[in-house]
Amino acid sequence: MKKVENLTKVTLRLEAGTTADHMDLTPAGLAFKFIFGIGPAGMCPFEYELINKNEDKLVLLHLNQEEIHHFLGHLHLPLMDLFEENESFFLKVKILKIDQPSSKEVVKALAEMASHPGDCDCGCGC
Repeated sequence: MKKVENLTKVTLRLEAGTTADHMDLTPAGLAFKFIFGIGPAGMCPFEYELINKNEDKLVLLHLNQEEIHHFLGHLHLPLMDLFEENESFFLKVKILKIDQPSSKEVVKALAEMASHPGDCDCGCGC
């Protein structure tokens, strides 16, 4: 069985809600793909929550605005705008797929990180 580990391509479904039982902040699950473990500072706390987990595993997290940038590190999840109206929210993460990325995909992911340095003005808060 495949597990999340360094240099695997991980596909997630993300849902957000005001409570752990009520995913009411996202109308449908949002897809998010990334190469695991390639951050410039090593694995971020979000990645530690996923390491060694199998496909179809669910992870429930409580995110708050004050700690989000440290928690996500180099990752830019497609729901950061939820913090415009919420101090915190619950995030349900389902691991949909784990693959071996091609070398081209790894190089592309590294290049995207290099083109998104800290102190940018994209609204990510890095």
